[in-house]
Amino acid sequence: SVRAKPRTQSSIFVQGSEGSDGVLINASPDILEQIRSHPVLQPGRGLRDTAIAGVVLIDGQIDHSTGLFMLRERGAPLPLWCTDPVADDLTEGNPVLRVLGHFCGVQRHRIALDGATFAVPGAAGVRFRAIALLSKAAPYSPHREAPVPGDNIGLLITDEQTSRSAFYAPGLGEITP
Repeated sequence: SVRAKPRTQSSIFVQGSEGSDGVLINASPDILEQIRSHPVLQPGRGLRDTAIAGVVLIDGQIDHSTGLFMLRERGAPLPLWCTDPVADDLTEGNPVLRVLGHFCGVQRHRIALDGATFAVPGAAGVRFRAIALLSKAAPYSPHREAPVPGDNIGLLITDEQTSRSAFYAPGLGEITP
């Protein structure tokens, strides 16, 4: 027997101020286990409630997007931020967004690649800036072998109160200037 704690897929939860809702970055297939394992994600304000104010997708890979299915029972459309290529892949190649339309629905917000920062309403004190990365698109993407900007991004995450920041790029294929 191995004494080890099972690992989950690449998702992180970013919260600006303690007690506020936060942002789920990537929705892994084991998101329900991640929610159960972390009390901060379970505010208990109502049935099927979470502290997830919105979801930001780094890319359209299965390990980063199929957890969206597990969030389908929420009482309102799921606020989702992603780039245009990722939205296209998750509408056509792997129609996660169309399937969710039959459940909670999705309120999709476009992530621009022009260096502008953005915030997720309900997640106070956190700002994000997307940086396009060189990496392959998801296997079901029509441009898998000819990547386009926005297939994969890294996120500069900044705490507005402390000005501290972190860079999150789980799909980084190559370091560029």
